[in-house]
Amino acid sequence: MSPEQIQISREAGDYPPSPSILALLLDANPDERQVAAHLAHGELHVARKNGIPVGVAIICRTAADTWEIMNCSVSPDCRRQGYGTALVRHALDVIGSKGARYAELGTSDTSPGPMALYRSCGFYVTGTIKNHFTDNYPEPVWDNGVQCIDMIRMRADTPHRDQKE
Repeated sequence: MSPEQIQISREAGDYPPSPSILALLLDANPDERQVAAHLAHGELHVARKNGIPVGVAIICRTAADTWEIMNCSVSPDCRRQGYGTALVRHALDVIGSKGARYAELGTSDTSPGPMALYRSCGFYVTGTIKNHFTDNYPEPVWDNGVQCIDMIRMRADTPHRDQKE
């Protein structure tokens, strides 16, 4: 399926979300308290396949010209089919339509797949937050069998910067 054919919509960020959406959000961030806070302050965008949620992303304004993409996740059985690319590009378009100049995100240093996806969408590395996952989560966070320690911060210029919502 091409990214242009994938349907993504903004949905209510009520907490708790449906179990299927919550499972996707927790796949991206296993701390339910952080997920609830992101939903309370951000916008939930959901990709669906045959009406079933297969991808999620929350976007949240962090500065006058910057929004962050958080909790971006695609169901394991739908990965490498364009859903992640579509979600990230959708988020960039929405953020740009709000007049923001930048989109930012953070990902684990043990996540080469997501980092490649983000780079393909125009993100570049801006820094590293040492010990982010060990300092901010009550339990160890694992990705692909490797404990997450540091967070890689990334940024992209948004399209449509001159437009305001």
